[in-house]
Amino acid sequence: MNTIDVAFVLMSLALATALAARRISVPAPVLFAAVGIVGGAVWHLVPALPPVRMPPDLVLFAFLPPLLMTAAYALPLQAFGRNLLPIVLLAVGLVLATMGVAAIVGHALVGLPWAAAFALGTIIAPPDPVAATSVASKTGLPHRLVVILEGEGLVNDAVAIVAYGIAVDALVSGHFAWGEVFWSLLRETPTGILFGLLIGGGAALVRRYVDSVPLEVGISLVTPYLAYHLADQFGFSGVLAVVTLGFMLRWSSFCVSSPVARLAARTVWSFVRYASTALVFLLLGLLIGEIAVDWPSRAVVIAGIILSGALVAVRIVWMLLVPRLFAALGVSQAAKSSTAEQVVLGWAGMRGVVSLALALALPLSLGGSEQTRNTIVFLTLVVIIVTLIVQGATLMPLVQWLKAGDPEREKREERHARLKALRAGVAVIRGANGTTKGLDEATRQNLIREVGEGTRGIAEAGVGGTSHHCNRILLQALDAQRDVVNCLRDAGQLGGELAERLDTELDLDAMSARGEGKRLTNSGDE
Repeated sequence: MNTIDVAFVLMSLALATALAARRISVPAPVLFAAVGIVGGAVWHLVPALPPVRMPPDLVLFAFLPPLLMTAAYALPLQAFGRNLLPIVLLAVGLVLATMGVAAIVGHALVGLPWAAAFALGTIIAPPDPVAATSVASKTGLPHRLVVILEGEGLVNDAVAIVAYGIAVDALVSGHFAWGEVFWSLLRETPTGILFGLLIGGGAALVRRYVDSVPLEVGISLVTPYLAYHLADQFGFSGVLAVVTLGFMLRWSSFCVSSPVARLAARTVWSFVRYASTALVFLLLGLLIGEIAVDWPSRAVVIAGIILSGALVAVRIVWMLLVPRLFAALGVSQAAKSSTAEQVVLGWAGMRGVVSLALALALPLSLGGSEQTRNTIVFLTLVVIIVTLIVQGATLMPLVQWLKAGDPEREKREERHARLKALRAGVAVIRGANGTTKGLDEATRQNLIREVGEGTRGIAEAGVGGTSHHCNRILLQALDAQRDVVNCLRDAGQLGGELAERLDTELDLDAMSARGEGKRLTNSGDE
């Protein structure tokens, strides 16, 4: 079997799993990982199949930028700012606390040297941003909790990766200094954000003067990889650079891109996001399944299970105690969640592709001992399996049991958003301050009626001698409706998927009003 055959097998497995995920209630990332683990074990036992190999740096570079980009693009900015304190407490405070607990457990259970134990802590400390948000967004959790999980997942990788680099250097050189940890964090965090702002501003400027849909989509696809790679080369935080880039492109998208370009980019990025999630968790499972067949001893498995329990326990304890501590100090923002919601947040700390990639990126001879590296890798595998499969598969039942989610929330939010947007559109068409000058009364009343009823494709109703004025007013009404959707999303009152669906409807209407439908159809010839 050659490489092309292997690629077709992987794609077929991914498609079959994706179809199965639509028919069962298990979250898609969990199902992909479970299928991958079983497939990886079987793959390893069939002599005719080549081993699954993928460089860890390539895993991070291939999958992390687009997944971070889409998550940052959808993150509500106002809600992120309002919940900044709990996000920082989780992304920085809890990550550092988890590193310490993991290092102590690793040293006590399997006798890892302290430097190696600290490296283990940096690898398994950050929950996977893709796994947590992919699962949590389907549970009906309040938007505030989903925003906290998304924000934590976007920031904690930067903290862990900086600490990981220092830990590996300490293992190789035999020298470790806590001052270097804090200095690196202080240096890489602001520089990564500034670099993301620079790349985002440059990309927005270029897209403003590009009049080609395929070229705009291509720029949007290349930019996150460019930001991640260059930031890493210059010693900045690539994670924070891509996250900041996502914020920038979301902010500038409606100013620099036409509706047809936004619709095309949204379609392409939806596929990239889904394909990346499917492939990354399938590859994760295949690598785990293949490596797990050769686990060295039962003691390592037991140690990994205990370590997993310790990580879950420290996260739940943190969620239950730290908000109450800050509330006692008068910081009310940290204690808005109920006990049930705090338990759910504590249970949502799943590890995934970042931890595996960091473990596999360890030097083959770590601190003069290859056995040390193998032990760290196997412990990481156990932690990923326990947290991703067990916690991921039980998160939805836990939310239902604790009644922390609301299955009907999205339907109510959609009704509210549509009603508010329709009122905003009608208010524009009613002609405040003379905005309907040049539009005959019959056409104006027709627009008011159709926008008020939520009818789409209403541009055709105004075709005739006043079509220019009709389309102009219609575009103003659509802009008013889009402002409503964006305000609700940024305030954390509208889910990302629902807001994206409403934006798509508005872009389709704007395309019709601007006569851009033919442009989208023929965009492949540009």
